Amino acid sequence: MEKAKSTEWKNAATELAGMIYGVSLDGVVTRNEYETLKNWCADNESLCEHEPFNGLYSKIKPIVDSGSVNKEELEEIEDILNKFLEKIGSKQRVEDSNKLFIKGLLKGILSSGDINDQEVYKLKQFLENQDDENLKSKFNGLKELIDKIWEDGKVDDAEFRILKDYMGLLIQVV
Repeated sequence: MEKAKSTEWKNAATELAGMIYGVSLDGVVTRNEYETLKNWCADNESLCEHEPFNGLYSKIKPIVDSGSVNKEELEEIEDILNKFLEKIGSKQRVEDSNKLFIKGLLKGILSSGDINDQEVYKLKQFLENQDDENLKSKFNGLKELIDKIWEDGKVDDAEFRILKDYMGLLIQVV
C-alpha cells in the first residue's frame, strides 16, 4: 500500500512540475492558470494522509491559497517540488521523458485559455530536446503539428484552435 501511495505522490508531483513549467513559459500567471494550480491542490488533497506528501502539500497550498501566484512563487514551488522528488528518490523536476510531466506541461499551457507564440516556440524547443525515443514517438504528432504551425513563426487563430484541441486530446489519453 505504501509503495502504491509513493507512486501516486510522485505522479502528482511530476504532473505539478509540468504544470509549473507550462504556466511559466510566457512569464505571466493568469487567473485561469492560477485556478489550474488551485485545482491541482484540490485534486490531490487526499494524498495528504501520508508523509512525505503532506509536507509537500503543506508548503505549496498556502502559496496557492494566497489568491494569486507570481513568477517568484512559481520558482519557489519548483524548488519545493525538486526537494520533494529528491526526498522520495526521484529525479528532480524535469523528468522530461515522463509523460505525466508532459501532461502537466500541456495543462499548464492550456490553462490560460490562450496559446501564444512564445509558448508554442518554447514547447517546440522542449520537444526537439527530448532524447527518449519512446517519448518522441508518443508525441511525434504534436511535434509535427507544431512544426507545421510554426513555419511562419506565429500562431494564428485557426492554428490556435487546432493546437488547443489536439493538446486537449493528448491530455486525455496520456
